[in-house]
Amino acid sequence: MRPALPGGKRRYIPGNFQARRYVRTKLQILNLEDNVNDAELNAAMLSARWPDCQFTRVDRREDFLAALAKDELDIILSDYTMPGFSGLEALTLSQKRRPNVPFVFVSGTIGEDAAIEALKNGAVDYVLKHRLMRLIPVVDRALREAEQRAECLRAEEIMRQSEHKYRELFESLEDAAFLADVETGKILDINRSAEKLLRCSRGDILGRKQSVFLMLGEPAATEPGKVASTSIMITADGATFPVTIHTTHLTLYDRPLALQLCRALPSIRDDFSK
Repeated sequence: MRPALPGGKRRYIPGNFQARRYVRTKLQILNLEDNVNDAELNAAMLSARWPDCQFTRVDRREDFLAALAKDELDIILSDYTMPGFSGLEALTLSQKRRPNVPFVFVSGTIGEDAAIEALKNGAVDYVLKHRLMRLIPVVDRALREAEQRAECLRAEEIMRQSEHKYRELFESLEDAAFLADVETGKILDINRSAEKLLRCSRGDILGRKQSVFLMLGEPAATEPGKVASTSIMITADGATFPVTIHTTHLTLYDRPLALQLCRALPSIRDDFSK
């Protein structure tokens, strides 16, 4: 079971994997509203959908800032016009301090132009007080989109970590490693051992075709998905020497690639290590 977002307990619904959902049973709601009766209407409306929601009403800037500092916060509702503190100022503060928390205006005075400006500045939606029945679907959608964004951020972080681990492994290989596009033959990535073997920098190699540096021989059968071959490697200064190559074919983002590990003969490696 994946962890809940801050303040958002979930109830697991079994069934088909693709249809699995985690339904919130608790919300932490911050309402910037100077009218107590309007705040109570907001709370009553949302409690019908989320019975265990915790509702915090504030009407001053300092109280709003203090509420933003709390860890558990799922959504912000705000009036547009209030004495001494505007909804737009609250939106700006929330975007700076809690950019991942959805912000919804609930107002009886916001006009179309002001609403459009608010959406451009980061609000996810707005609800007119005389059409409060829209509040539940608007909040529901805002929470769903916020969770999707959080999922994307987690996926991006996992990708960054994976890329970092790949780079560490790739660079630590003793063999000269070349990652090339199968269709174009262009070299997409190399490691430090390849730079040393070719006697030139990464910038001089990337984007050029393998045929500039390798004269490939006939492949020999090895493990499934892998081939071994011999080749003549050509360095930047025109020197040539024999190498063995082990090639692994793989697909990344629907793009056929070839990872080639090149190893010079022992006498050649000795020359390069001097």
